Amino acid sequence: MTQPDNFAGHNIHLETERLKLRPFKDADFDIAVPFYRDPDFLHAMEGAVPDEPVTSDYLKSAGKVMAKDGFLFAIVEKASGRTIGEVCLQWMNLERAKIAGEKVMRSPIGIWDKTLWGKGYGKEVVQCLMAHAFEKLGIDRFCPVDVDADNARSKALWESLGFTVAREVDDGKTLDFEMTRAKYEKAAQSNT
Repeated sequence: MTQPDNFAGHNIHLETERLKLRPFKDADFDIAVPFYRDPDFLHAMEGAVPDEPVTSDYLKSAGKVMAKDGFLFAIVEKASGRTIGEVCLQWMNLERAKIAGEKVMRSPIGIWDKTLWGKGYGKEVVQCLMAHAFEKLGIDRFCPVDVDADNARSKALWESLGFTVAREVDDGKTLDFEMTRAKYEKAAQSNT
């Protein structure tokens, strides 16, 4: 039997109550394309319309960068079996958020289907990835970066999880959030 394609190049499988995170496959790009053509989703993910049309190849080029620097996952809804989004647990690739002597990760995330927005799936995914990053990978800091200051949903997600703004970029148009290991462990301890 042939193995399904594994674009992500890792074999990490994670689960939450309602979702599975599995390595991203080549076929997932084809599923994503129609969602990336939706102006609302595109604005939430990219901030601006790309110069070239969003095709499977266009998404693969971005996916290659993420997969090279981290762990690219497809988000699968358990109840339906549908692939509903993407997330990458990525080693920090922006100089402004790197900290000497610390292991820092970021996590670009997108729930493709707008009908699933507001159902807590993003929060569920991020909580799962935070646990994996802090507890299994031993990171020092989790830093969601490049959050559009006008994206109320994205800001609310990070704030609801206890992240704080580490810096404002582009005259406050873009926010970088962060959570340290100490803050994560303190929150985890108070939840037990």
